[in-house]
Amino acid sequence: MHRQHRLGTRSAAIAALVSGALLLSACSAPGDATSTDAASAAPPLALAAVSGPNSLDTAQLADGQQAFVWASVYDTLLARDQKTGAVAPNAAESWEYNADGTVLTLKLHADMTFTNGDPVDAAAVAATMLRTKNTPGIVQPKFALVTDVKAVDDLTVEVTFASFDPQFIYNLSLGAGAIGDPDSLDLPEAATNPVGSGPYTLDVANTVPGTSYVLTKRDDYWNADAYPFPSVTVRVLQDPTASFNALQAGEINAATVSAQLVGQLDTTKFSISTVPGQALAYLDILDRGGEKWPALGDQKVRQAINHAIDREGILKGIYSGDGTLTEQIFSPNGQVFDESLNDTYSYDPELGKKLVADAGYAGETFQIPSTFLTTSVEATLSQAFTDIGLGLEWVTVPPQQAQSALTSGDYGLSFQITGVNSDPADAFFHYSPNGFGNPRHYTDATIDKLFATINSSVDESASLPAYKELNEYGVDQAFEAPITFINSTWATADGISLIQIGGVPATVSNFAFDGK
Repeated sequence: MHRQHRLGTRSAAIAALVSGALLLSACSAPGDATSTDAASAAPPLALAAVSGPNSLDTAQLADGQQAFVWASVYDTLLARDQKTGAVAPNAAESWEYNADGTVLTLKLHADMTFTNGDPVDAAAVAATMLRTKNTPGIVQPKFALVTDVKAVDDLTVEVTFASFDPQFIYNLSLGAGAIGDPDSLDLPEAATNPVGSGPYTLDVANTVPGTSYVLTKRDDYWNADAYPFPSVTVRVLQDPTASFNALQAGEINAATVSAQLVGQLDTTKFSISTVPGQALAYLDILDRGGEKWPALGDQKVRQAINHAIDREGILKGIYSGDGTLTEQIFSPNGQVFDESLNDTYSYDPELGKKLVADAGYAGETFQIPSTFLTTSVEATLSQAFTDIGLGLEWVTVPPQQAQSALTSGDYGLSFQITGVNSDPADAFFHYSPNGFGNPRHYTDATIDKLFATINSSVDESASLPAYKELNEYGVDQAFEAPITFINSTWATADGISLIQIGGVPATVSNFAFDGK
């Protein structure tokens, strides 16, 4: 038996560009396989992505659209169901926690192999996890509570924790769940030409890193029927217009399309799929304790900022109405979301101005990073702050420093667009003292109490009230100023279709072939 967390229906997809917030389906789970006849008739899949992988080292796998490549090369232990977003079996056919969530037992499928013929077994899984835990990189923090991983037998893996980690199961459908070949993980070529465990191999001869990645299907993959496409080409096209032109020209047959361009597509040639709630646009208040910017430590000022933002104007004017307004960070696709909380902060600059004056901070100005994400909203947000008696000074930050600026401590505020995730992951990301969206590690007695409950409740029915209370508290305290969830619109051709729910990670298994 596997005990599944069902608090969220979403996962961390990176959404540095809104059109790039894509999903993973769990069609690789047993029982969801595409028929062999349909698979044999499927054309090659050629899709656009806003970024390729910086590395194929299992300790450096970034979630988001980079997973179109690496999740084809590597199998993950678990997956996400396309239609519900729930965690589903994949390379691990079942999983179970002990009573206090400090031991997780994973049972693997038999007869899985790497591309070199070696077995994908418990020893390989344990070795990959332990190496990632001990290797500085983007995946390492997801193993922060892991104390040991061991192979109990050929098909059984046991993971032990210092304390229960509500996110861990969801993370096993992401980079933390990737399975590498122990004998090759530390070789230099592992970053560019790894020994894979997944449904495709990387065609190195026809791949241009950073530009185009060619993947060839493995017929000996344990779940090959779940992948209908004989090959996959991932083209890195950051410019939405270039992606649209490649789609129109037939150079690719799947791509996200901006709301302004959708109407130009011939619907007799393309299928259009809209995935709601792929990413969250929000103003992150970084100095919630007022350590460097005392004004931001005042609840009245934070609430004033929320009243100053014309959410509807931003959604319509900047995002072409392609989204859903929100005053909370939890997605409507999850169980924590509370519709009533979206009536907390009306657009009321006059009330905001009074709150700032009452707090004694009229005239305060804050520096904020100006990045490729912020250019479209800078004038609007600057005016919003002016309207309540505050000011913003935008400081230009190069693209490669956009994320480090968030954690630098140099700024009290940051505008972000991030992919929605599972409820446990979003709670951690935005409100935990160690969450990436809380880089100054702010916490208080209420947050500590709620996370103590969350982190000690393996039974999700016991922890759900704490998640809901955390949501209510975060909105009331105005630790952030959420603005809108942003949709993602896909166009596909050649009988290719998309089966997905918003907020699960990106992978080629998200695409199906209907044979038409």
